[in-house]
Amino acid sequence: DLIHMVTLDKTGKKSFGICIVRGEVKDSPNTKTTGIFIKGIVPDSPAHLCGRLKVGDRILSLNGKDVRNSTEQAVIDLIKEADFKIDLEIQTFDKSDDQQSKANGYMQAKNKFNQEQTTNNNAPGMGGQGMNQGGMGGMNRQGTTQKRNTTFTASMRQKYSNYGDEDDEDTRDMTGRIRTEAGYEIDRASAGNCKLNKQEKDRDKEQEDEFGYTMAKINKRYNMMKDLRRVEVQREASKPLGLALAGHKDRQKMACFVAGVDVNGVLASADIKPGDEIVEVNGNVLKNRCHLNASAVFKNVDGDKLVLITSRRKPNDEGMCVKPIKKFPTSSDETKFLFDQFPKARTVQVRKEGFLGIMVIYGKHAEVGNGIFISDLREGSNAEVAGVKVGDMLLAVNQDVTLESNYDDATGLLKRAEGIVTMILLTLKSEDAIRADKEAEEKKKEEAKKEAEKPQEPATAEIKPNKKILIEMKVDKKPLGVIVCGGKNNHVKTGCVITHVYPEGAVAADNRLKIYDHICDVNGVALHVDSMTTLKVHQFFHTTYEKTVNMTVYRADPPELEKFSVDFMKKSGKELGLSLSPNEKGCTIADIIQGQYPEIDNKLQRGDVITKFNGDTLEGLTFQVCYALFKGASGKISMEVTRPKPTLRTEAPKA
Repeated sequence: DLIHMVTLDKTGKKSFGICIVRGEVKDSPNTKTTGIFIKGIVPDSPAHLCGRLKVGDRILSLNGKDVRNSTEQAVIDLIKEADFKIDLEIQTFDKSDDQQSKANGYMQAKNKFNQEQTTNNNAPGMGGQGMNQGGMGGMNRQGTTQKRNTTFTASMRQKYSNYGDEDDEDTRDMTGRIRTEAGYEIDRASAGNCKLNKQEKDRDKEQEDEFGYTMAKINKRYNMMKDLRRVEVQREASKPLGLALAGHKDRQKMACFVAGVDVNGVLASADIKPGDEIVEVNGNVLKNRCHLNASAVFKNVDGDKLVLITSRRKPNDEGMCVKPIKKFPTSSDETKFLFDQFPKARTVQVRKEGFLGIMVIYGKHAEVGNGIFISDLREGSNAEVAGVKVGDMLLAVNQDVTLESNYDDATGLLKRAEGIVTMILLTLKSEDAIRADKEAEEKKKEEAKKEAEKPQEPATAEIKPNKKILIEMKVDKKPLGVIVCGGKNNHVKTGCVITHVYPEGAVAADNRLKIYDHICDVNGVALHVDSMTTLKVHQFFHTTYEKTVNMTVYRADPPELEKFSVDFMKKSGKELGLSLSPNEKGCTIADIIQGQYPEIDNKLQRGDVITKFNGDTLEGLTFQVCYALFKGASGKISMEVTRPKPTLRTEAPKA
């Protein structure tokens, strides 16, 4: 079996050009290998042009993620998320030449899957659907039948993975806005702008609405979401929607969930329930957007008609960050949070008599970042009389938050406002005031730095990053209990570094030294490791000291390390010859028995830290777990090793 890496770049192409299936290969009468296999390659695609892939190849990993036990859909999702480039780890089972079948537009391996094959040129196009319309179990049509020892099987199903079906590909630019045939402006990424292929168009008998929606387009655009619904309501000018929105439970994700529906609101009779995720409204995509942005979208939607696209989740599905709201207040203040976020914000009421007398711009301030700011005031206007100032940040107009609004949204709110207009404003510091505060902060930091540079008592000194610190440890003839590396006959020649701390030793009891700390001297003797043997360096840490021992320590932040891999074949029953000490960083090599494996003898040394074994992290594992991993492994072994690479901080004395 051959394992190699392949990188595919689809820049300028519609797809990577691979079609996958989950199946198995019988490599002997009693053994089989399961996984994700390539079942088709699109001609002239990146997969075809690279010349290193063929039908029947097994995908071991994709962009560093192990996919040997993944489902087809999980791998398809990984490919779709990968943008324009993917790295594949490929296992090839034989070197037989592939034969190309042009009848269906795909390259197929020569009887690769022990199937009965047909050369019928009138067979219908596959469209990425499989070897034939009957499934992967065999081709029971007229044609030439051939047999090989290697057998590939896949579960019978009507629906196959369609990644690589160029008829379904939509490579249009999905940024910005576009107008529907009815003249309504929608997002390019909206379901109303979703592209259907010919077969889908033939099946879709529904007439598009003014936003371009049909259920076929909605289901295709959001095919990974559950129970999609199209909800249409008429909005009344004097009646609130009665919709409470909430974000995602995971702060790293953005979504717009229905937290509650007011029984007195417009949506009370609509097919909307708490927990539903709103993905679109009137062609405006809300999926992967903050619920605060969604609230502004609802308020700025023109027209009396609202069309919502929702996904109904099961009651026990995780997602919404709050519990469903069952009771609504008589009136809700959606601007209250602004005063929590900006304690110095103030409310200003201005009577609009034809105009407010203010001009705004979208800009950036050093104190708060981007936003809407008052750029000018008409002299003697109601806004000036009410206390509005040039430079104020506009946070809200009436109940509409402008914190994340653009210029057009903000000016639209101001133009539509009538009568008494309530604005929430934040007066910001001038550039001079900000500069003065910054200078005061820098002066304070400088004083703190001078305070930190004062000498500390070695017995209690705190080890601070990127600074040499003298410490004194109480040992009372107790072993120090550390593993170090460094020496002129060692791979580490620029310093002595701790790579393991035994819990029973004096260093662990002192609780100040950590793994990867650089020891510059011991009891005043500088450790010039570039002129000292490894044995001599080790003796400093295996000597029994009477009462105390002094050390000068440098803790680099970030740690000064180098990482490399060691790959070799482990024979069954033959030990690795490594004595290991697990810790929070991995497994530190305490000793090596020479002569077991040349790869280990030539590359590894005492003090190296093995952080990964066959892709599994070893950080924080117990000795028993590490022992089982190393003991039970056989065949190809891959280890990721971390080794200190300190900066030279102690130079050898000149002769």
